[in-house]
Amino acid sequence: MTRARCIAGVLLILIGLGSAAQATGVGFAAGMDPTGILLFSALTEMPLSANFDLRAEVGIATGDMAGLMLITGGLVAHQEFGPIDPFFALGAGVALTPPPFTTGLVLEGTVGLRVVPIDALVLFAQARFLVRWLDEGFTAGPVYEVGLEVRF
Repeated sequence: MTRARCIAGVLLILIGLGSAAQATGVGFAAGMDPTGILLFSALTEMPLSANFDLRAEVGIATGDMAGLMLITGGLVAHQEFGPIDPFFALGAGVALTPPPFTTGLVLEGTVGLRVVPIDALVLFAQARFLVRWLDEGFTAGPVYEVGLEVRF
């Protein structure tokens, strides 16, 4: 129950920040990496031009990395073809973890597809490849996510 409250709190914060920054969309995503770690994320997007958006995303992991929180921001490039909107993004952020794990810099590349059945609703699937630098070296791997975004 605490995890659900935390996710709801993060989503409310992102909605507030998104409204203040004139964001056009807020949403959530759920994903899994190949080792079985689940990642639940809240995100907001703000358009820069017709084909470029800024995205901020906050995610909380479960499983062996309980307590892992990813905070990333990035530039999203996309091209709409009717209700289909393929995209890719590059971003950076930080992975915050409680002891005994370490906190580190994260770089990410994302590729995905959005489906817009109605103007206010976006369904998306994406693959995020995360590279995380730690004191002991780096780890890298994909996270496969699906999500829902509401546009204003």
